[in-house]
Amino acid sequence: MDIDVSRFNQLFFDECTEHLAEMERIFLGINPSDPDREELNALFRAAHSIKGGAGIFGFPDMVSVTHTIETLLDRVRHDEIALTSEMLNLFLQAGDVITMQLAGHRDGTMVDEQAIQSVCGELGAISANSLPALQPPRVDPVGRTGDSREAAAGSTYRIVFTPPPNLYTRMVRMEPIFADLATMGDFTLTARFAPHPEFPVYDPTRCLAHWEMILTTSCSAAEVVEIFMFVADEEEISIEQLPPVAMTAGRSSALAVDSPPVSHGKEAATTGATSGGLRGYDHATTHSTYGRRREEHVETTSIRVGVAKVDQLINQMGELVITQSMLAQSAKQLDPVQFENFHRSLSLLERTTRDLQESVMSIRMVPISFIFNRFQRLVHDLADSLGKRVELKLEGETTELDKGLIEQLADPLTHLVRNSLDHGIESPELRVTAGKPAVGVITLRASQQGGRIVVEVTDDGAGLNRERILDKAAQNGVPTSDSMSDEEVWQLIFTSGFSTADQVTNLSGRGVGMDVVQRNVTAMGGRVILTSTQGRGSRVFISLPLTLAILDGLLVRVGSETFIVPLNSIIESLQPRTAALNEVAPGQSTVHVRGNYLPLIRLGELFAIPEAVQRPEDAIVMLIDADGEQLALLVDELLGQHQVVIKSLETNYRKVAGTAGATILGDGQVALILDAVELVRLWRSQ
Repeated sequence: MDIDVSRFNQLFFDECTEHLAEMERIFLGINPSDPDREELNALFRAAHSIKGGAGIFGFPDMVSVTHTIETLLDRVRHDEIALTSEMLNLFLQAGDVITMQLAGHRDGTMVDEQAIQSVCGELGAISANSLPALQPPRVDPVGRTGDSREAAAGSTYRIVFTPPPNLYTRMVRMEPIFADLATMGDFTLTARFAPHPEFPVYDPTRCLAHWEMILTTSCSAAEVVEIFMFVADEEEISIEQLPPVAMTAGRSSALAVDSPPVSHGKEAATTGATSGGLRGYDHATTHSTYGRRREEHVETTSIRVGVAKVDQLINQMGELVITQSMLAQSAKQLDPVQFENFHRSLSLLERTTRDLQESVMSIRMVPISFIFNRFQRLVHDLADSLGKRVELKLEGETTELDKGLIEQLADPLTHLVRNSLDHGIESPELRVTAGKPAVGVITLRASQQGGRIVVEVTDDGAGLNRERILDKAAQNGVPTSDSMSDEEVWQLIFTSGFSTADQVTNLSGRGVGMDVVQRNVTAMGGRVILTSTQGRGSRVFISLPLTLAILDGLLVRVGSETFIVPLNSIIESLQPRTAALNEVAPGQSTVHVRGNYLPLIRLGELFAIPEAVQRPEDAIVMLIDADGEQLALLVDELLGQHQVVIKSLETNYRKVAGTAGATILGDGQVALILDAVELVRLWRSQ
């Protein structure tokens, strides 16, 4: 029976990507002069997992490169060679090569064979110029393998692997597994076979064997089990640590064959220990099974689901919210006494829908570390190329954001980090002269504030030069004046084609970057705020909605029109008294609220709604927060709180100033969703 393994390729691609990201993270953070033992083991396991998966799925080119990395890492973790900065840089380049190979198999992109040969050659040169490499495993006639490593000082394990009958039809080959175990220490292998049926009913594709192994190694039990990651299920393998004195007995009986099959789990270790040549082992030793160890981490199990399926689920959830809203709208016309049961059921439906919506939305929320961790490598490489010393600090990596926003945020953040490195952080010599530490600091910080996510990119570099920006703006024909505030001057750098670089390099000078940042962030419904102090650094704030799908809002009426104000923008609502209202200029009023005079924005005038209430005393004032600035919004009536599905206006109509989108109400009408900050900008422009 032929099995098409290629249909499982995507699983390998996803897991390989995760392993590569983990390896890169450790390579960038490890101290070559004093490497952490657990980090070295984690690197080795990741490389070994990639190699094993690539071998199973038929990607020999990836196996070759990963084997080179794995061999060097194995020698490093056994103190045969010392870890150096040169090796770390080569490991990072090798990771790039594997990523390129992975993309070639997954997406059909071109692969640079010269880059692959160059990296493998350099890694091989390091291995050749260091201590003698490990000899290949030797196999003697009785099936015992070993290597030149002295393993007597390590632990001795008895491993029993009892595979399912379909092992061969899964196209699993045991030779690479045994070879990998042999490289870990002194290794003894015994194959045992169950009685096979008569020839007429004999099935050659069924596996009738199980294997018993004795391994003396300095590796941990977890590392031994890791070898079987792509081969064995939880109940198919057990590992038992043996006392050192038992190894001699194990070697003398390695020829035992054809004993009864060993059963699974804990029973496997006990039965095997008393059968054939393994008789005489001390059963009082510590014992752990593969299955039990995995059960301790059952809470971390997960399944992989395509983004398209999640998007479809969220869209259907949005339609359910709209349908529930329509039912609620229709129920208002029914007598609550006569239709009491119907209203009670509808209330239960509303609560269930809200709970379901929160659960569905949480599926799409991912930690922002998903993109934060990418910048460790970017900062490392760019700092080296620019001759600068830079430390990247990450804060709030666990903050969750809609996956759709995460992907769109990567490009703006890349531009900001590159700008901080190129324009912000000074050279070590200039920093020391200015009384700063030689190592510059770039900080990526994320936090949730109300219903929005705020991402900050901060550096302690030279900051923005006001005069230089004004001069460049004048040269580019941008209107400027000396009376402009710092905030207005900083906004000039977001102009398309604007750059303060003297010459074009591979990093800057073309005037493309900050305008892309603002355009992309605005397209996500976000805002960019820039602050800077010359000589002390700059800070860029990116404020984004928590999700692009559903929000809680307050329905308000202005004349015959209905609007939705996001709840996270509302401070409070009140009906103003005449004494609290002040007209400071024609068409401009303020309202006095607890000692503060707040500008009054008449929503009816802003959107030219003639039937809106004119007297503020007869209307409602909503106090809103627009990125820290408080204002008063005048509306006719509050209609109630609703959960609404955000629909893009630009996709279906065009951009409407002062809004963040639209939604469909329960009666089928379209209502605009207001954006507090954009609303203030529209009001000021008028």
